[in-house]
Amino acid sequence: MKRIPAYWHKWGVTGLKLYFQKKNVFSPYICFNLPELNETIYLRHDTSDVKTFDKIFLDEEYGMALDHPPKVIIDAGANIGAASIYFANKYPEARIISIEPEKSNFQMLLKNTAPYKNIVCLEKALWHTNEPLTIENRGVNKESFEVRQQDDHCEKDAVQSTTVNDLIREFDLPAIDILKIDIEGAEKEVFSNHLAWLEKVGLIFIELHDRKNPGCRESFFKAVNPHAENVSQKGETIVAVIRRPG
Repeated sequence: MKRIPAYWHKWGVTGLKLYFQKKNVFSPYICFNLPELNETIYLRHDTSDVKTFDKIFLDEEYGMALDHPPKVIIDAGANIGAASIYFANKYPEARIISIEPEKSNFQMLLKNTAPYKNIVCLEKALWHTNEPLTIENRGVNKESFEVRQQDDHCEKDAVQSTTVNDLIREFDLPAIDILKIDIEGAEKEVFSNHLAWLEKVGLIFIELHDRKNPGCRESFFKAVNPHAENVSQKGETIVAVIRRPG
């Protein structure tokens, strides 16, 4: 009940309807229709989906005034697509690449982003090399899946990884204006190796997960500090403005 005032303050009567709709277990999905969006967002009962929704649309952790509208956005750890949808509505001319490795989350990502022609979805995991990975913690909350290197190359339910450099080549990206990363500890590896792509990035939104993979914070700041104009924090999210060459 403590979130009711926040819903009321943000959306008024519509906010109250949204809040209490979360309790309707007779519907297969929680269907949120926000005044600022043209399309419905579908959330699952008894998952972290509502928490993710609140972080992005209620608290607006990815809200930031930019000098120029972004042209390219990568959403790594897209989950059900809430951040991708937030960006697609805020920056309708942007090209958005959404990456999610876990199958049930990816199906929700496809469902939620289907109306948005500027969003491309990849069922992959962001990593520092290109290889098959194993998804761990399948029995936990839908936001907490982690990936690791396979003990051998014959494990079931493997997911293919991709790197930022792979994405730059595959989609012919001259720059990445916004890189949003929420990958449950894999950021340690992503920021430890093959970092030439950092010179192409303008803004990073990232959640660090040292509790899951010790060394994430050290790896991130060691890589980013030489390039950063400004680093701040908004809620759980670190915001880093990167200084591009020239």
